[in-house]
Amino acid sequence: MEERLKALKLAMEREAEAKAFYLEASRKMTNDFAQDMFQSLARDEERHLRTVKAVFDRLSKERAWPKQVTSIGDTVTVRTVSLADVRSIEVAAKKDLDVSRGILKLGIEREEWSMEFYHELAEKATDPFEKRFFIALEHEERGHYLTLWDYREFLEDPEGWFNMKEGFRLDAG
Repeated sequence: MEERLKALKLAMEREAEAKAFYLEASRKMTNDFAQDMFQSLARDEERHLRTVKAVFDRLSKERAWPKQVTSIGDTVTVRTVSLADVRSIEVAAKKDLDVSRGILKLGIEREEWSMEFYHELAEKATDPFEKRFFIALEHEERGHYLTLWDYREFLEDPEGWFNMKEGFRLDAG
């Protein structure tokens, strides 16, 4: 039990740090798309923090895993770059390119850590509700990871990103 409480405390710290990181990232961007994306990530991390805290409080008090916790949100609501966004953000995003590279690198590393952390907790879980809770958190962090990766790909290689989204492929046949 104490090991789980310690893990949940660490999760709360990391979720709070992630929220602050994404809010600061949003302030550093000059394009609306990146600002919105980072603010959305911060809102998700805040929701994770509240949920983990509620589970921590209940687990501390009742010394048993809450039976009603089955998911965090199950769907990632963070907006990713779409074909419709390309023209509106391409020029603005170039101004943010150097700042974005560093922020995206750190954000991707944070999300990788979170995915691994929650995956390990799910693997150690003995209660099915506990396992489902950590799998849901891992799932959402993976969505954040993919969102950041997608935006980085767009910034680094807009033509390649566009071709991938459109489904253009070179066929050797």
